[in-house]
Amino acid sequence: MEALSEPAFATPADCTPWVIGGLWPVELQNVTPDTVEVAEYLKNDLRRIADSANEKLRALQHRGVPEGAHRAEEARIIEGARAFAVLRVESTVRQLREEILGFGLEPPGQTAVAEPQPPEPNAVEEPQPPVAGGVCDDGGGPAAAPPVDVPVESSLKEPEPEPVGSGRDEERPEKIVEFVARQEPGLRWAAGRRGDGTVLLVTDLAHGWIPAGITLPTGVELLSPAKRGGRVAEVLGEVEHSVIYHPGDPFDRTAPYEDIATSPEARRLPPVEDLGWRLGEATHWRDGLPRMVHTLAKAGAAGTGVLDAEIDVLRVHADTARYQLLAQYPDVDAALLCNCLLLAATEAIATGDELSANYHFAWFEVLSAPSATQWVGQT
Repeated sequence: MEALSEPAFATPADCTPWVIGGLWPVELQNVTPDTVEVAEYLKNDLRRIADSANEKLRALQHRGVPEGAHRAEEARIIEGARAFAVLRVESTVRQLREEILGFGLEPPGQTAVAEPQPPEPNAVEEPQPPVAGGVCDDGGGPAAAPPVDVPVESSLKEPEPEPVGSGRDEERPEKIVEFVARQEPGLRWAAGRRGDGTVLLVTDLAHGWIPAGITLPTGVELLSPAKRGGRVAEVLGEVEHSVIYHPGDPFDRTAPYEDIATSPEARRLPPVEDLGWRLGEATHWRDGLPRMVHTLAKAGAAGTGVLDAEIDVLRVHADTARYQLLAQYPDVDAALLCNCLLLAATEAIATGDELSANYHFAWFEVLSAPSATQWVGQT
């Protein structure tokens, strides 16, 4: 992945044009009464992402970092923020194209995001947008955008996907880390092979919780809910062989990651007793959650049915909270984290995915205990 070599602006730093410039989707160029709420959410979230990056750049100015390291850190902050902004736009475009609310927009083959123009020649390498909740064709974060390859139909039967790293054991942690890091390149990830051959996957975002929207390879194991601190390697614990990804690390562009088998089974935890009732209680009048979250949690638990339009709005709220959380990383607010967990659990139960609902709510119960008032990530 090609990194930004040198930000082209002077202090006091304002990286807003580099973070959100040119990303506004064509589907929202002309806002209608049906899309005004979605457009407002997107505009506010992009502004928050840019503001968060600017705050980090201002803090960096006062740390006395040597010039070379200072420029590299500036580039990392901008690249991470740009990746978050692209993910947020992609999430909105995906919702609009599903036509859940009957927007009647362009077919999926059209380009949804306008090509951003740099403020001046050679100022910033343009990133290729990562695909939210999926696997990118290249690095997954800000990098020079290569030409798009159009799939060609073939009469040959496609091979069945294989579990990630089905070859040599020492390759499995590396393939697993790259698979998830392509989906969320702004986080630190680690995978380690244990003595029995199983591979454990962690991130240091929130004590080992894997965010909603991350597709997991078949056969990987996750940590059980618990309050943990420390660097990502410390969260991983004792393993025989490990691989760690840091934001900005390059990817192997030649690896066929589209053929990796995936499964939700890694999120399976012991069932939470009375899950639906407890989720309804947790979302009742909770600060920071819209009232509809409680309503949909109850409806999903009761199996009375939830309208597609309501699920669409719920996903907007869930995406908004998740991107706010990622913009704070590595120092995340405990209350916002718990709201993300409740939104993820509610979306899952409203769509009939009880396995994921159980996973996210089990983490909520552990992390919302009184001692978890604030957690600060480690760089």
